[in-house]
Amino acid sequence: DRTVLKRKEVIFNLDRIITEINRIKPDILLLQEVDYDSKRSAYVDQMQYIMDKTYFGYGYFATLWNSQFLPSDGLGRINEGNTILSRWPVSEGKLYPLPLRGDLDVLTKYFYARETAMSANVTMPGNKEFFVINTHLSAFSPDDTQLRQLET
Repeated sequence: DRTVLKRKEVIFNLDRIITEINRIKPDILLLQEVDYDSKRSAYVDQMQYIMDKTYFGYGYFATLWNSQFLPSDGLGRINEGNTILSRWPVSEGKLYPLPLRGDLDVLTKYFYARETAMSANVTMPGNKEFFVINTHLSAFSPDDTQLRQLET
């Protein structure tokens, strides 16, 4: 029921995630709702923390929700985004804003997350390149927002 965690709680949960990452050993990992400089996650740079404790040497972060102050649930400062982590070099990162929810009033929409898609070029050994796409769609919209976001 809490929206703001203590640093030791954030670190404990990140360490559990890192244990699984290091056990499974994915070549590329796509994450959503990764916090950077956010009150709710005790201002822990979650992407950097994961990179420091795994074998991922490359990463790209794209903000989807950046606000100096959110008046809801004591959230305060938030900077949340999607992340691409990779064993191999990542370049040409791009951010694509997606349509906003249509069911929100103007004030709520002002503070609400701006869902996005992001892409990056990954270069595997032997100079084999491919694009990775990571998206975060609107989870709670009761209208056609997700369809419009996918079409974008």
